[in-house]
Amino acid sequence: MRSLILWLSLAASANSPLWQRHVISGKGESFDTAEPHPLSYFVADPFLRDDGNDFCSDCSPSGKAAVHLQHKFRTKLKKVSTLQGFAIYDLFYSFDEHATTGEIDWKSILVEVAPGQFREIYHLQPIAAKVAPAFLLNAGGEELLGTRDIIPGTGIYYYEDYFWFSPAGAERVDIGAIADAVNSILPKGFGVWKGYGLDMAKLTYHISVWQDGDSNCCPTGGAVDIRFRLAGSQVVVTKKRFDRKATEE
Repeated sequence: MRSLILWLSLAASANSPLWQRHVISGKGESFDTAEPHPLSYFVADPFLRDDGNDFCSDCSPSGKAAVHLQHKFRTKLKKVSTLQGFAIYDLFYSFDEHATTGEIDWKSILVEVAPGQFREIYHLQPIAAKVAPAFLLNAGGEELLGTRDIIPGTGIYYYEDYFWFSPAGAERVDIGAIADAVNSILPKGFGVWKGYGLDMAKLTYHISVWQDGDSNCCPTGGAVDIRFRLAGSQVVVTKKRFDRKATEE
C-alpha cells in the first residue's frame, strides 16, 4: 500500500522548549539546547558548525577544522526584527561557487541574548531548498517568528518552524498536535500526500485527502479541516473535521 504522508514537523523532544534548537540536515532532524556564543563562533569557520557533515571526509574536530582550506564560504547576517526585547537575526551561509553568486546553502536563526552573545534556535542544512528569510506573523493575537523554506518538487513541502517569545526567551511551537488530530479522524486507506495545508496566521490546517488508488495529482478522498489556538508555544486543537465529499478549491 502506498505510504501516506503528512508533511508537518512532528519530531518531539524531551528537552525544555526554552531555547530549544532545531537542527535539520541530510542526517535528519534533532533537538538540543543552544548555549550563548559570540558571533564569531558562527561566522569565522562555518565548517565547524557542519551538523550534517556536508563537507568533511574526516569528521573529527581536527578534520572539520581543516575543511576551510579546501572550500570557500561567505556569510551574511541580516536582522529580522525584535520580539520581547530580543533581537533576531538570519545568518545565511553560501559555499564554493555560491559564495560568488549569493545562492544560500544553509540558514541559522540567531537570537541576541546579551550584548554580543547569540543563541542559535534553528539550523537548516537542506539537501535541497529555496532558502528564504525568517519573518514575523500574527497568529490569534500572538506575534510569532516563522521560517518557511520550500523544498523543490511537486509535493509542495516546506521546512517550516514557528517560535513564540516570552521575556524568558524563545520556545518552538510544537505543531505535532495537528498531525495527531488529522490521523485521529482519517479512515484506514486515507491520508495526506502534500505539504501545503498549514496556515499558521489563520490557525487552520485544511487540505485535500488522498485514498488508496488515487494518482498523485488528483485526490478523491475529501478534505480535512483542523482549527486550533495557541497557548504560548502549545497548539490546542479546537475543531477537527473530515468531509468525505469535500474537494480542495
